[in-house]
Amino acid sequence: MIRMKRRTSLLLLSAAAGASLLSACASSSPAPKPATPPASSLRVSGTVAYRERIALDPSGEVVVQLLDVSRMDAPSVTLAEQRIKANGKQPPFAYELTVDAARIDPRMRYAVSARILRGEQLLFINDTQYPVLTQGGGTTANLVLVRVTPSPR
Repeated sequence: MIRMKRRTSLLLLSAAAGASLLSACASSSPAPKPATPPASSLRVSGTVAYRERIALDPSGEVVVQLLDVSRMDAPSVTLAEQRIKANGKQPPFAYELTVDAARIDPRMRYAVSARILRGEQLLFINDTQYPVLTQGGGTTANLVLVRVTPSPR
């Protein structure tokens, strides 16, 4: 009987020692967290083209913008922009716009817009709205631009 009491007390002591070791390990400081969490961003991509069968002037420039078009009585707000020099390349032009996800409100409306310029002269522009990101809009938009008729001088 004395032997059983000794075994039981030894088992209890070793269990208590093991538990204290485990609790000491558990209470050690957690792994350090990164100083700043990586900012999440959203990407909108696609192509810009036009239907006319004419070569684009090598000095042409494609300007693609991600716009907040939520407010009816105010100008749209540009959230991202990409400028692509033609340099002899022809459409379609691939684009990718990146915006901080914190700037996107699911209640608002966003669209991609594009135009092609030669210096200050507007050559092509989109005449259709291409919704993206919210309210059923995806993350891709393939824009088809229309030719702008030069005004008579």
